[in-house]
Amino acid sequence: MSDRFARVGDGIEVNLQAGEVGFLAGVLEVLAGLGGPEEDAGAARLSPPAYPDDPDADEEWRRFAGGELDRARRADRSSFELVVQAAADGPTVMSMGEASAFLRVVNEVRLVLGARWGVEGPDDYDTLRTEAGDALGYLGWVVAELAELLSSEFESPSDTG
Repeated sequence: MSDRFARVGDGIEVNLQAGEVGFLAGVLEVLAGLGGPEEDAGAARLSPPAYPDDPDADEEWRRFAGGELDRARRADRSSFELVVQAAADGPTVMSMGEASAFLRVVNEVRLVLGARWGVEGPDDYDTLRTEAGDALGYLGWVVAELAELLSSEFESPSDTG
């Protein structure tokens, strides 16, 4: 486990370096700048068809579920922003719900950037600029760290050995 994220009581402590806080603060700008799925590969990655072989059913699904998905993403981003702001002042503790939202936002931006930079599979990482590879690597690491900590909430006492 890292020294950046640690399980404490009923939450997860966040202890980020200043550069990490600055980088993560920029995540919301990337997501706020998403275009439509037709012209933005990142937006398309976040909006795969629910019914790829049935455009009418897909349109119907988006009509009913799209607004709720947008509201959930806005709520996640708001929670993420509050955690990043608090982390700028030093270690802070996020609830498990906030940690889940944080993970979802980081994963969203990881998917958006990967799509915009042409990452379709593992071999595509070799073609990225060093900075782009580092950014995606860091975002992937955050997702993995938080997923591990969040999944530990579901372990039974006998699972911990």
